[in-house]
Amino acid sequence: MNYDDEIKLAKEKDIIEAGDIFDFRETPNEALFEDFYTFCRKHLDSSLKKHNIDPTAFIYTNFFETNAWAQLKNDTFSIHINLGLIVGCSEKFLKNKALDDYLEATYPDMFGHYDNPITALAFQVATQFTYYHEFAHLVQFSKKREKLSLQERYIGASEYDSVAHCLETNADTLAAIAIATHIQQYIKKSFGDKVSQENVEFTIVVLCSCLLNHIASFCEDLPNIYYKEHSHPHPFLRLFMVNLNIVYYLNQSGFFKVQGIDIQVNPIFKKVLDFYKGLEENKVFDTTMAEAMEEAALQQKEIANYMGDLIEFDLEDYKNAIDEWNKHIA
Repeated sequence: MNYDDEIKLAKEKDIIEAGDIFDFRETPNEALFEDFYTFCRKHLDSSLKKHNIDPTAFIYTNFFETNAWAQLKNDTFSIHINLGLIVGCSEKFLKNKALDDYLEATYPDMFGHYDNPITALAFQVATQFTYYHEFAHLVQFSKKREKLSLQERYIGASEYDSVAHCLETNADTLAAIAIATHIQQYIKKSFGDKVSQENVEFTIVVLCSCLLNHIASFCEDLPNIYYKEHSHPHPFLRLFMVNLNIVYYLNQSGFFKVQGIDIQVNPIFKKVLDFYKGLEENKVFDTTMAEAMEEAALQQKEIANYMGDLIEFDLEDYKNAIDEWNKHIA
């Protein structure tokens, strides 16, 4: 498919108002939209049959919020990416001079090894995480096959929905596993036979920190940790679980074990949090993660208990996206 085909399918199946479709061609950020579309469409095309999600449309919308959603309507699956997500991630990562300056000053010897600037990799990680999260929802929907829709983040007030909390956690976990595979690919491609404990840890810490920022932006009051509220789990719980899953997956990597790289989950995760604090202190990212960490330290038992509940996937009407993903790993 090409983007003209996506628009045609969207209109024929009435999956979105025609006026809400964003045509990125001949716009200032055309290359960014085109590259991301190509990446997502390629993965979708390879997944349609094996995950029973055919047909699936990929549509950009002209909404400015940093958001995305997955939908099943009129027996057609679709992923909707707001133009605000691409533009917002571009501003936070690609065009964030403070981030470039901070990374170059902190780790000047690392920059020459990457095939893309680290800020470009951060942009890819954030946007690809969103794609994989929405893709996971499509897989979940493929069992129930009735009109369904889930957004990546909640906007405004929303009622608590235990099913939605479970589905969101399941989708986050699949996205984390997918992103971990890409991080490993970046490292192998960038460093080759010069891979070391130092450059592996640096790559993981920086990219996970940028992903923390992406998820942290889903909430205006990050230190106000909640549990059984709203349609989505609190972003701090989400980012905590996502990054733990990424580091755990990389810890299990046969490639790193062969190379003698020891990725210890707890120490690496602490380095991610400490690195992110430094980014906040140096005004690279304008978030309140440090405050959220202090609040979380007072609620460790509650967080552990609720996260344990979220991991359990016992929904009869939806497929477990992680189980389905694992069935088709080559």
